[in-house]
Amino acid sequence: MENTISRRVPVGLEEFAGDKQFATTLARGLELLHCFSPERPILGNSELAQMLHLPKATVSRLTYTLMCLGYLTATEYYGKYRLGSATLSVGYPLLAQFTFRRAARPLMMKLAKSHSCNVSVAIRDRLSMVYLEVIRVSDRAVYSHDVGSAHPLLGTAVGRAYLQGCTPAAREALLNQVQIKDPAQWSRYGPKVLESLRDYAHFGCCTALGEVMPDVQAVAVPLGRVNNLEVAALSCTFQGRALDVDWLRRDVAPELQALARQIG
Repeated sequence: MENTISRRVPVGLEEFAGDKQFATTLARGLELLHCFSPERPILGNSELAQMLHLPKATVSRLTYTLMCLGYLTATEYYGKYRLGSATLSVGYPLLAQFTFRRAARPLMMKLAKSHSCNVSVAIRDRLSMVYLEVIRVSDRAVYSHDVGSAHPLLGTAVGRAYLQGCTPAAREALLNQVQIKDPAQWSRYGPKVLESLRDYAHFGCCTALGEVMPDVQAVAVPLGRVNNLEVAALSCTFQGRALDVDWLRRDVAPELQALARQIG
């Protein structure tokens, strides 16, 4: 039984089962790092084993190796870990490739100040959107919104704008992937996504109102490939004001579209 379990690829990567080129141990280690989040900054072997559907002994070897390499660090709590500095070092070279961020920041800041909102650029990480750049003008910390933070692909305006920026074939393939790999996300957001994509032809933007958090609303537009690397999208996010899709489309979207043209 142990041998069968040890050969199993991580949950969600079943399409690679039986692929002799796929390094299962490496995949497990990377998936383990993905278990940590702002909501779960400290985890132990038992919790990780449950999240990864792996034996505790297997997880113990992974955490030991990752700690030796600096990707995890021990905490004051016995048998508990948090992400280590090596994880940050791996991510920085990727951010450095997106050189558009330097020129985009003052433009994004101007829009953020004029509407008292967060302005951000995001790319896709599997079935989520992860932020490359975020300009914040509010100290509200209820909504996790910073460089490196991630939110559901389908539940966010920026994710819907990303889908709009994909080729039709890539968009269809990604939507099919969500339905198969994350049916809960599709069930919760699928109808709204299809509605938003249909509305794009008329309004030139995508919106999301109160879907990830009840008092958060956003409008977003595609950016295309930034620095010829990744398809990205640009969004304005508001928290703590009355939800109003007409206002987002009428007053905010035109300025966001203009900003997208400048950045592009």
